[in-house]
Amino acid sequence: MEDKPHDPESVRLKAKDDMETFNLSILAPERRLIEGERAVSAVLTTTEGEIEILPGHANMVAQLDPGRFSYTPRGGKPVNGVISSGFLNVENGSVKVVAETIELASEIDVGRAKAAQARAEKELASAALTESEFKKQQLKLQRAMVRQNVGVAK
Repeated sequence: MEDKPHDPESVRLKAKDDMETFNLSILAPERRLIEGERAVSAVLTTTEGEIEILPGHANMVAQLDPGRFSYTPRGGKPVNGVISSGFLNVENGSVKVVAETIELASEIDVGRAKAAQARAEKELASAALTESEFKKQQLKLQRAMVRQNVGVAK
């Protein structure tokens, strides 16, 4: 027998799920990692530091810094990776992450990240950089180091 939308047990189970999970979307221009999936937690790096989002979190908007992220889907194991800069929006039980790039820990090539770090360090040592070029190389260095840390921990 199929559950009807107004069946009291279905309504109770949905209310319980809404209290224990939230809708999570993690998106970037080149990929949609997840969209509208139920999760029990998410950890992200904002410009103010690391933040953990749990069900019932207050509404907020935050700017993301390059850093690690993790989320735990309902009934699943934690998923880890790296997000570059972007934005986080928590609103009415839904969490949306829009990032410049997303990379899962399992996708990280640590050797490539080390090479990117070396290139950025070499560029930063150059006295000929403009202020904007210097900031760009700092971000590249930061991203390369985070990728290495997350990639080694996979």
